[in-house]
Amino acid sequence: MYLMDEPLSASMERAWEELASVVRDAPGERLVYVVGAGNRGKTTFCRSLTRSLSSVARVAYIDCDPGQSSIGPPTTIGMQEMKGPGEPGGEPTRYFVGSTSPRGHLLPCLSGTRKLVEKARKLGFEVLVLDSSGFVLPEAAREFQFHVIDLLQPGFLVAFQRENEMEGLLAGFAGHPGISIRRMPVSSEVRARGMTQRREYRQRMFGDYFKGSRLQEVSMEGRGIHGAVPAPGGYDVHDGLLAAACDREGFALSLGIVKSCDLRLKALSVLAPPFDHEAAVSIRFGSLSYGPGE
Repeated sequence: MYLMDEPLSASMERAWEELASVVRDAPGERLVYVVGAGNRGKTTFCRSLTRSLSSVARVAYIDCDPGQSSIGPPTTIGMQEMKGPGEPGGEPTRYFVGSTSPRGHLLPCLSGTRKLVEKARKLGFEVLVLDSSGFVLPEAAREFQFHVIDLLQPGFLVAFQRENEMEGLLAGFAGHPGISIRRMPVSSEVRARGMTQRREYRQRMFGDYFKGSRLQEVSMEGRGIHGAVPAPGGYDVHDGLLAAACDREGFALSLGIVKSCDLRLKALSVLAPPFDHEAAVSIRFGSLSYGPGE
């Protein structure tokens, strides 16, 4: 994620408008996967693209970054309908990854991304714009992104890169008959967000999400238990761990801050926004603990 201090250069604005026109005129469903390292301009581009297309098509924006998601809260990836002119519409659909980084959580990120795409398709969206996480440059990250792209088969693969840093990934799809690769330069008018700003952003997103939360008792009896399940132990030893109550499709109904967990008694106490307990089919535990000020 980055902040743009100045307007786009004329050449970049033309490149963005030209791609938006191509996507707009393409037949059938259009899936656009935007990939690049952090501080490259992906999110600003995605916002521009959804704003341009939402007046002529049903557009879904899928944010695949569990740490800096604009759909939030952190530890989730999400899908949001975009109304013209590019404003969010309706309730977002969220998938709980359990951490603020894909590192160490590649399977949930891959599964969640695919599920969000399939959900958008079921809802009849014509354009799907996916904003990837910035986890792309290490070798393991490049391999992860390869499999995401290979699984989704996007019609448009948009790569933001400095010099040729993405070419090792893009080479795997060169000449693919169904994937149009578009390379985008990174704007020189960029002010990158540092680690402190990113941490503060996550804290604000968590604070906004958990505002109005209340302590709730959730029975785990008869419900699936997944994720980083705590080892059986004494009561109250898991205070602060994040968990999600999930619906029958595996999407998050609500995130909660675990106050106590007793696996023997199937008893869970969480601080969470109000949610429909009857709709909760499973409980997914994350690997991240959260407390105010963290």
